[in-house]
Amino acid sequence: MAALRKAPGMRERSPGVWELVVESGRDPVTGRRRQTSRTFHGTLREAKLARAELLVEASHGQHDGTNATVGDLFEEWILELERKGRSPNTIHCYRRTYRRNIEPALGKVRVTKVTTKTLTDLYREHQARGLKPRSVYQIHACLSSMFTQACRWGWRDSSPAQWAEPPAIPNPAPVVPTPADVRNLAEEARRSRRPEYETVILLLAVTGLRRAELCGLRLGRDVDLDGQVLRVGWSIAALPGRPIEEIPTKNRRVRHVALDEGTVAMLASHVGMMRARASAVGAELRPDAYLFSDSPDGSEPWKPDSVTQYFVRLRERCGLGHLDLHSLRKFMETYGQDLGFSAAQVAMRAGHDPSVAAKHYTGNVAEADRALAAAVASLVGAGR
Repeated sequence: MAALRKAPGMRERSPGVWELVVESGRDPVTGRRRQTSRTFHGTLREAKLARAELLVEASHGQHDGTNATVGDLFEEWILELERKGRSPNTIHCYRRTYRRNIEPALGKVRVTKVTTKTLTDLYREHQARGLKPRSVYQIHACLSSMFTQACRWGWRDSSPAQWAEPPAIPNPAPVVPTPADVRNLAEEARRSRRPEYETVILLLAVTGLRRAELCGLRLGRDVDLDGQVLRVGWSIAALPGRPIEEIPTKNRRVRHVALDEGTVAMLASHVGMMRARASAVGAELRPDAYLFSDSPDGSEPWKPDSVTQYFVRLRERCGLGHLDLHSLRKFMETYGQDLGFSAAQVAMRAGHDPSVAAKHYTGNVAEADRALAAAVASLVGAGR
């Protein structure tokens, strides 16, 4: 009987120990040809059968993948988010979550080596060190989006985050200030060194604006006092290491928010204060000045974080430490429905994306919205 010959891709490293090598496509990141190797113990005949099985596995894609690490994936994924126009705030939050909670454990691990168990163990470790369930869920959301993109690029066949289960997020009852709470906050602001924050407190409570949307309001473009309406289409992003910039609203839609007569009068008084302040230093208020600005000509907007920081100090002076700035948004949403207005109408006013009605909102200010504005403002006496 003729002696068996070694097949290409087989090398006998020592008697009975074989190195089997097969081609397994190209690396989707570098484009270089990839090889899969396996060490086998046995006879030459058995080694040839084992290599044939390895060839079948490779032809079915079981050994495709990339040498890229999770860190490489993250950087490429961020570039993809920027290309798609994702909000700078969102990208900043993803970067912070990755740097703090993912990179130390997985940054140097190959993308193809991460398993569902790997992620489950990561979540467990973060919970053990006291990270809140919502924070762990944010880690999961970041990883899930990253590995979904890896699958789209062909770096993996499936996402390990698909079956990884983060802890359940508690769903506590929303904390909503009473009308008396809002009035107390406004009155305390009026007595402070920054009385313009009285306008901020009442405007947020009546309109349900987000803080970044409030900071992005401009005269001329967004504030129509004659028409008694605000055009909400922009917000302010002030991120570390980057200049202040205007970006679209959270859901990238423009909405028109009606104002009651009292709130219009309050804003008119605020604009008058801005003009007097500019005149006092020999400046002129710009036609497109930001409605809330510390610069005499209104050219620089407030930073969203500064609004939150002031509110934290204000609530402590009022003995309302259980409230946060977002509570003012909940005030409009909650009391708007309590006053008999539909959930869809309140959602359109707040700029909530999930509302089906909001997707068909034409931008015209309906009479129902004007009635909603007057009803909510009457609770706190805006513009008295």
